Amino acid sequence: MASLSVAQASTTGPDLADALLRPRSVVLIGASGDETKANSRPQRYLRQHGFDGQIHLVNRSRTSIFGERAYPDVKSIGQPIDHALIMVPSRDVISAVRECGAAGIGCVTILSDGFAEAGEEGRLHQDELMKAAAESGVRILGPNSIGLINVHDKVALSANAALSASSLLPGRLGLISQSGSAIGALLSRAHARDIGFSTLVSVGNEADIDIGEIGRMLVDQDETDCILLFLETIRDGKALADMASYAFSRGKPVIAYLLGRSRIAQQISNSHTGALTTDFVAMETFLRDSGILRVDFLETLFELPPLVAGRKPPKGRNVTIVTTTGGGGAMVADRLGQCGIDVVSPDAATIDRLAARGVNIKSGPLVDLTLAGTRPEIYGAVLDELNASGNCDLIIPVAGSSAQFHPESAVAPILSPRENSKPMAVFLAPEATESLRLLTQGKVAAFRTPEACADAVRAYLDWRQPRDLTLTDLLDAQSRETVSAALRPGSLNELNSIEVLRQVGVPTVDCHVFPTLEELNTSRHEIRFPVVAKILSHDIQHKTEAGGVVLGIADMAHLRQASAAMLERFRATNPDAAIEGILVQPMVKGLAEVLIGFQRIPNIGPVVTVAAGGIMVDIHQDFACRMAPVNEATAMEMVDAVKSLAVIRGYRNLPLGDCKALAQAISALSRLAMFPSIDSAEVNPLMVLPQGQGVVAVDGLIIVDAPQTQTN
Repeated sequence: MASLSVAQASTTGPDLADALLRPRSVVLIGASGDETKANSRPQRYLRQHGFDGQIHLVNRSRTSIFGERAYPDVKSIGQPIDHALIMVPSRDVISAVRECGAAGIGCVTILSDGFAEAGEEGRLHQDELMKAAAESGVRILGPNSIGLINVHDKVALSANAALSASSLLPGRLGLISQSGSAIGALLSRAHARDIGFSTLVSVGNEADIDIGEIGRMLVDQDETDCILLFLETIRDGKALADMASYAFSRGKPVIAYLLGRSRIAQQISNSHTGALTTDFVAMETFLRDSGILRVDFLETLFELPPLVAGRKPPKGRNVTIVTTTGGGGAMVADRLGQCGIDVVSPDAATIDRLAARGVNIKSGPLVDLTLAGTRPEIYGAVLDELNASGNCDLIIPVAGSSAQFHPESAVAPILSPRENSKPMAVFLAPEATESLRLLTQGKVAAFRTPEACADAVRAYLDWRQPRDLTLTDLLDAQSRETVSAALRPGSLNELNSIEVLRQVGVPTVDCHVFPTLEELNTSRHEIRFPVVAKILSHDIQHKTEAGGVVLGIADMAHLRQASAAMLERFRATNPDAAIEGILVQPMVKGLAEVLIGFQRIPNIGPVVTVAAGGIMVDIHQDFACRMAPVNEATAMEMVDAVKSLAVIRGYRNLPLGDCKALAQAISALSRLAMFPSIDSAEVNPLMVLPQGQGVVAVDGLIIVDAPQTQTN
């Protein structure tokens, strides 16, 4: 009889990791003796790949499957079990979970589908499943999970057909995937490159055990050096960010391949995983600020790790390419240029040192050694000097046909040990299987395509340590109290929005409100013209489209006339809107109009955005996002990242705008993250004045609702 099940002892912490990833006894509920059915695979795969623990089978209509005894139900087994794989129809899953709980099995993986990914009815069914699991004391991987593979411990608890391979290659990469089929694709592609995995986990719908919890388990694995994620969406941003921070502290990089750039990909993700899709830019922002490297190409996911293993995020972005094939080097340089990365020439000191060693190179974007560079002593000398150069942060060696036909000599200079070796990303222009194998064995990042090479370099250079998103001490107590008192559900009117913005530190335009037209007509209030008049109403978010804004009013007579016409026009088109007065503000002109926005994204958290003002942001999609709150330095990075704002950064000797004040305003707006009831806020436009004169918000919109759940 097996020893006491780890699942019976506990279903959290290290014991859960053992039961989930390293079980010594498993039960396959719904096992099949029909080799054409997926339900037959886990039993065969466990045996095929050397699992030496106990395998129990449950099938209500069979007493034997592939020569092994089968039981009608779990309770008939009568032995402690660590982990159950449930493969019955969705209608029978809940009863199977209850049966597992009654038998003391604390960890189950559910292969069955028909839950949240199947629509609203499936979501309700999944809710019932989780209620049953909680009542039974059972932790769940899935549902809709194709299972997991622990290569080192020979646990092939999965129905993925990729396990039909005769053997599995052990390695030091851990993979967590929201797509079951992606596990097989990555397993086979990496195996073809002699790249192995430690553990691969399909999370399915993440109804219970999620990526964050599994990721922590992999970080704690001695066999895992790097965690790879195949993501279709983000379900629990806080758990994922906490895991990434923990992995970073342990020196184990986290790399993600993220689907969802296109609308069709978002629709597929929704139907496939049952998750509410989140905007790609928000997810990308979240990953970057959480210290997770993001790649665009599937193969980069398993090709990148040697580039980042044992390293911290880079301090510089200078890249130098050394090549024996000009065309091959140009292909990588071209892709890098599309990623916004410049290739730098060796500095004069490096060129002089090489000349002293008998190697003459020219100053240019590529160090093209031509055929002479195929000689190891020449290629090695160049790599030595580039490694010693202060002008270079990353080296991209590119090899031509010699890598295919003379692999040992082609890669020998690259594999030569160097003191304080700089990161290298190697691109082999031909199909050079043996050279790739040698580089992989030498733990050097090597790439089959220029696209993947450039993608990896871009991901590495964009890598940042996880940001501290602490919300404490951002505002004094009086400002917090004033803002909280102003927040009521719905849209705040512009006057209230501007007051909130002022309290958090955003410079705002002066405002005067005339509650009625009659008060405006009889007012003796001193007004400095020209001004803008606006309808004040919390019912209308976009006043210009509703006819509620008049610009360039030159005097009091024009103000009264324009306000009367505006009120009449507004009432005709918005008869149900409450009118709280006429808002009058001085006209402000700046060097540029900027949009700064704040939004609380479900499952991710608060995000702050910067873009050129007006409608151009929608046309050009030129903006920068960060998780909120941001400090002034991060806000300045955002300003520099928006191409359209070059007009205030001195482009072609244009007058400099007050970028420092703009960064301060962005940082101030991000303090709205302190107030969970604020869904979104927008300043459009924020006028940027000449350098030293500041910025001013001339419009504001804040939307308040109930506090969000599952946010950062």
